[in-house]
Amino acid sequence: MKKSFFYVISLSCIALIFFTACATITKLEVTYNTTPQPNILEGKELYFTFIDKRANKDIIGKGAKRIYKDFPGNINYFLSKGEKERSLVGIYDIETLFNKTFTLYLKNMGLKLLPEQKEGIPELAINLYDFTLDLSGRRWIARIDYEAEFSQEGNILSKRFKGQLEKFRVSRLKQAHEVMSETFNDVVHNLDVKELFTDISKLKR
Repeated sequence: MKKSFFYVISLSCIALIFFTACATITKLEVTYNTTPQPNILEGKELYFTFIDKRANKDIIGKGAKRIYKDFPGNINYFLSKGEKERSLVGIYDIETLFNKTFTLYLKNMGLKLLPEQKEGIPELAINLYDFTLDLSGRRWIARIDYEAEFSQEGNILSKRFKGQLEKFRVSRLKQAHEVMSETFNDVVHNLDVKELFTDISKLKR
């Protein structure tokens, strides 16, 4: 009887330690605000790809590592269709985060995304150079830097998008999630895909 009681207590302790450890893992949330477009590019086809060209793969900067001590490297990804409509989609690495977001962004314009390259069809490559959350004093700092490379039939257009926002730290992580989400939304929505289609057609003349 005593052995059984001790066994139950031991299992309970192990479970408590396990769940406590899981609970202490510091999370980073990114909320993407979907912006449905009025099918401005309906009927057009596109091949999309994402390339992670970051020299430093760390998402958490040196200053923020004292808060994000055991950060696993994945991001809790939320979708929002309004201020109150927010739902968790999944927990993703950087590549999946960008692939899912840009796929949604492009499809909302009416574009048909092809699974592979096709002759005569334009290609959009997103090359990521920075995706960092840092903390300086009591200021959260988010930095995102990527290049959009749009090509068709040997013609290439390149545009660089750099975003940096700061928020004063009031609560533990709330402002970290907010500043990363706002920066992410800004740099994604700043990509004018319709303009890329227009500009590349001029190069073909």
